Amino acid sequence: MQIRNEGEKRTRAAADIVTAVEQDILAGVRLPGERIDESALAETFNVSRTPVREAILELAAMGLVDQRAHRGAFVADVTLEEIFDVYEVLAELEGLCARLATRRMEAVERRALADLHAEMAGLLSPDDRDRYIALDMRFHDMLIAAARNAALKDHLALCLRRIAPVRRTSMELVRDMRLAHAEHGEIIAAISAGDAAAAERIMGEHVSLRAEQAKDLIARWKTRRNAATQSSAGQAAA
Repeated sequence: MQIRNEGEKRTRAAADIVTAVEQDILAGVRLPGERIDESALAETFNVSRTPVREAILELAAMGLVDQRAHRGAFVADVTLEEIFDVYEVLAELEGLCARLATRRMEAVERRALADLHAEMAGLLSPDDRDRYIALDMRFHDMLIAAARNAALKDHLALCLRRIAPVRRTSMELVRDMRLAHAEHGEIIAAISAGDAAAAERIMGEHVSLRAEQAKDLIARWKTRRNAATQSSAGQAAA
């Protein structure tokens, strides 16, 4: 009985660690290439290193963490090529979501989407960016739910998880959210008019714009990383 209880406790602890680290990556708290400190996690969750390592294996299987031989675990890096590939697929999938949602949304769901859009209109200031990003993700989640297609939802989750390290952070760097908010308004208008084709097209263009923002972010990270590497090399040589 004791052995089983210990095993269950370790499994629960590993699950808690997976959830916490995944949320940190999704929220941009942990950035691509950042090392995951096993000792710190063990201390934070008051557990041994065993459930921490089990959690890291699960995070690696989810594509959120890279394990590097003799170096440890790191938040998965995302290349420009991966950003392009994933967002290319994402634009099609979210466009399909918008098309299906147009046909399948109930009136109460359309009103909730419009109310959310109206709330976001008051959060366009950079000071409100965190709240705006949270509601933006809810906006997209509402359309995914309204599409009522489990297979589509699963494929979207896979894509969103792959770009999780850059999705939020790239939005934080956008100076003016008015364009993105206006595109949401156009999507809602197309849905309200029952124009599924227009909703699909506008959503695809909206997601493609996010891809450009994310690629800009990756380019900045690479520039900073190269500069830091050169600086370290120079100090070592001195």
